[in-house]
Formats: sequence, C-alpha cells, structure tokens
Amino acid sequence: MTQIISSVVESFYKKATTDILIGYQFRKIAMQESQSQGHPLRPPIEAFAHHLPRITHFWQSQLLGIKIPKEEAPFDLIGIHQKLSMRKGELHRWLTLFRETLNEFEAEDPKLIKLWHEKIDHFEGVFLTSAKLFKRH
Repeated sequence: MTQIISSVVESFYKKATTDILIGYQFRKIAMQESQSQGHPLRPPIEAFAHHLPRITHFWQSQLLGIKIPKEEAPFDLIGIHQKLSMRKGELHRWLTLFRETLNEFEAEDPKLIKLWHEKIDHFEGVFLTSAKLFKRH
C-alpha cells in the first residue's frame, strides 16, 4: 500500500506542476525554494524531490495510520496553503487533478482508493470553509 501512495503522489505532482491553471503555484514555490535559474515555466519534478516524501508521509498517516516522522510534524495544511493565496477555483482544479490521479490507480487497490477519495472529500470541506484561506463576503 505504501508504494501505491508514493506512486499516486508522484503522478499527481507530475501533472500539477505543469498544469495550465495551477502549475504556476508550484513554479512559484520551486523558484522561491531553490532560487534556481531553471526554466520558470516548467520546473522538473525534481524541484519537489524534498517535498514528495513529506506529502507521501502525510498520506500514509491519513490512510494507514503510520506516524509522521517527528522532523516533519506538525503538518499545518491550512497554514502551508495560506501562503499561496489560492483562489477557490485553484483548489477545485487541484481536487479534480487529484481525483483523476486516484482513479488511475483504482484497479491496484480499490479499497485504499475509495478511502482516499473520502479523505479528499473531507479536506475539501475543511479547506473551503477555512476563513484563513478564503475570505467570506
């Protein structure tokens, strides 16, 4: 199961980092963190090499109950994403890409993927109702 989680995370990031609607968020992060002079429109997935294990650990914790390594805790999802100044449409695009990625792996472990969809649904509600992420009008 841990291999499927790693594969889903990597597959999602390969899509999201180059996505026409939300890819700029990932490029922004990659350029800030690396201060590199790499191609600004298409950072390689390697730009997130340090981030992928952290995300993989997060999902292993959520789906399998595996403890997040001490050096990676706490995992403040709202605080991390607040810095990006996301729009709701960007969150919806992220969710769409993530759900599409999950569906690609459904045949490998339908039960795990079903649980993962349920977790995504939960986090969607948490994010959309967060006053820190989205100001209510």
